[in-house]
Amino acid sequence: MIVRRIFLCLFTIGCMSLLHGQENTTHSLHYYIETAQSNSPLLQDYHNRKETETAELQRLKALYTHSKTELNGDALFVPIISKDNGKTTFQWNAHNGTDYYGYDLGENSGNIHAYVSWTQPLLGNRLYKATKEQTEVRKEMINHSIHMERHQLEYVVAQQYILCLQDRQQIAFADSIGILLEQQTKAMRNLAEDGLVKQTDLRLLLIEQKSNQDLRTASLQSFRTHLADLNILCGIKDTTLVVLQNISLTPHPVAPRQSAFMEQYRLDSLNTLATLKIFHLQYHPQLNLFINSGFSSGKYNALYKHFGMSAGLTFAWTLADGRQKRYKELQSASQLRTIAGYKNELQNRKEQRKHQYLDELQAYDERTALLQSQRKDYAAVLEAYRREIEAGQLSIIDYLNVWKSKIQTDKDYMLLQTNRQLLVAAFNYWNW
Repeated sequence: MIVRRIFLCLFTIGCMSLLHGQENTTHSLHYYIETAQSNSPLLQDYHNRKETETAELQRLKALYTHSKTELNGDALFVPIISKDNGKTTFQWNAHNGTDYYGYDLGENSGNIHAYVSWTQPLLGNRLYKATKEQTEVRKEMINHSIHMERHQLEYVVAQQYILCLQDRQQIAFADSIGILLEQQTKAMRNLAEDGLVKQTDLRLLLIEQKSNQDLRTASLQSFRTHLADLNILCGIKDTTLVVLQNISLTPHPVAPRQSAFMEQYRLDSLNTLATLKIFHLQYHPQLNLFINSGFSSGKYNALYKHFGMSAGLTFAWTLADGRQKRYKELQSASQLRTIAGYKNELQNRKEQRKHQYLDELQAYDERTALLQSQRKDYAAVLEAYRREIEAGQLSIIDYLNVWKSKIQTDKDYMLLQTNRQLLVAAFNYWNW
């Protein structure tokens, strides 16, 4: 029976290759998600940031706990124009004189210093440990960002994939309708030759065939566009048409005890506290050991006599700096309140979204049941009309009117299923 063939065609939509033999490859939703995650520059950036944090920690460890060796030096020249002994001469580095033009040699004289200095921090371990703790927090933040980005890609890729599936279903639907219209046209042509129906009725079927061809062409173009967008999203350069595996998303029934969306705010708070802890450490005593070795002299012609060395300790302890410590604590407290505010807002929005999507899913299921009932009723009416047409008791116009209503109901059903899939994807995104 014709109507039964419609349901058979719709049932096998996902298994049909409809695009003129151009599709030789089948891809799944998992393939596109994995490809998008592999090609994501943002995910690669996050991995690079982890390496950067590791290298920065090693640099700070060297700064706070390792010794530093430096080569330092300076030279000062004090030239004068001397008129001593009745002679005017230029001296490029004078150390004494009575009648001259130039700096007061009693206050300024040339000198040269050059030495190797070795400095070892003695109290840097506390600062290094605090920095290491913050680095670990930052790495956790990066790992969480990677986790969130992968989840985000799963969601947006699934959305685009569902749109592509909708186009394919419409193409398959148009093909199944085209087959039935061709069969109806053939049967109607035989009836017209026997004088049981009018030629105008046959023309109406031909018009419906053209309308169905236009629907298929539009659906194919939409599929090409949505597939191109999916490829761009996933970083795929291939532009050939492919077969997409059907999917049936189901809502995740139970949310995790600790939502991953909330984890970001916990890590932000830890990072703020770690920054404050490092800031506090600058108010602790700082003690360094140093050793210098080289030469220092005010006369360039006697440098070899003035080689030597020195050693000692440098000590620093900030006692007052205009209450900067207090202001920093106020800033940190304000940041923590801001983080808590954003966390509460997202938590409320997350729960509202979940309840909204569950209510909409329930409404979609009710509409699905109604549309399925309508489709069965239309199928029964069309079967009865078909018998009446073959008996010459009904005009093809009445049949086509019901036929169009049946097609529109089928389209509404497909659109409803697509929207339900999108809604499930959105619910699973937030219920995570």
